[in-house]
Amino acid sequence: MNKTTSIEYLESLESADAEGELESPDTDENPEQLALNADAPRVRSIKRQLTSKQQAFIAAKISGMSNSAAYREAYPSDGSSDRVIAANAYRLTRHPLIAPILERAWEETVEHLTEDAAATKRYVLKSLLALSKNAKQEGSRLKALELMGKAVGVFTPEPDKIPVAPSADQLKKELSGHLKLLKRDA
Repeated sequence: MNKTTSIEYLESLESADAEGELESPDTDENPEQLALNADAPRVRSIKRQLTSKQQAFIAAKISGMSNSAAYREAYPSDGSSDRVIAANAYRLTRHPLIAPILERAWEETVEHLTEDAAATKRYVLKSLLALSKNAKQEGSRLKALELMGKAVGVFTPEPDKIPVAPSADQLKKELSGHLKLLKRDA
């Protein structure tokens, strides 16, 4: 409705009410009582099923893919930009039929991970790898790479390359040699 027709409609209602053309119900009950006695509105119950693409998205997510990768797997013909795909994938994870399924799958995954230390390490490294590739901020990528490096021992020196601290006798010899050079030059 545009503004003019809305105003005209309201004016016609006012004029009809002023002329007594609008009839009130033939009941002595007040409007609140009528509302209380009214039948409850019918609720539509539509049993919606997941589409095959939604099921493919769920399977990809459960297998460990990121939202965007799972979306691309389920919807291969979608040529949208990365931002659009990320937004659509996020919406799918929040879908009322998909979210509970993913939540149950995540709970089962967490239970299995806590039982197996090797699987936990694989999961953490896989997640860190995905984060290092897909993080939007450079700091997040670097932190993920640092944690991965620590996990696999990149930053710990090898035992044969650890410098051995000099003994007290070696330090005394070096110090006396430096002192002799200083006295000679002076």
